[in-house]
Amino acid sequence: MAKRNYVADIENALIEGKKSTELLNMILGFLDFKPVEIRIYNILLKSPLTIKQIEKQLNLSERTIRKYIKRLDQEGFIIKKVEQSKRLKYIYMSTSPQEVWKKVQGIIQRILSEITKVLET
Repeated sequence: MAKRNYVADIENALIEGKKSTELLNMILGFLDFKPVEIRIYNILLKSPLTIKQIEKQLNLSERTIRKYIKRLDQEGFIIKKVEQSKRLKYIYMSTSPQEVWKKVQGIIQRILSEITKVLET
């Protein structure tokens, strides 16, 4: 399988004036986020959902969804809040693309700093 050229895709998206969410999706792919993680982020951007609701939309196991939700939560790309109905449950929602972009900028800056240190030694 051929490696995707994310840099060229991002450059073309900028030239074509793609929507900010499409551009962000490409950047997340470049940063090695799995397509499912990006898809979950986008689904939660549209509306807050529970694990079960995500499971129905993506036709994936609860365990798989929890694995991807965990990474998105650790990166600060989603927010979870507790809702009480018959029992307590988590509702997940995406943080805004602008907030995610700020976090992505930090990740990119850390990578660039590490590269600089290696090249200077």
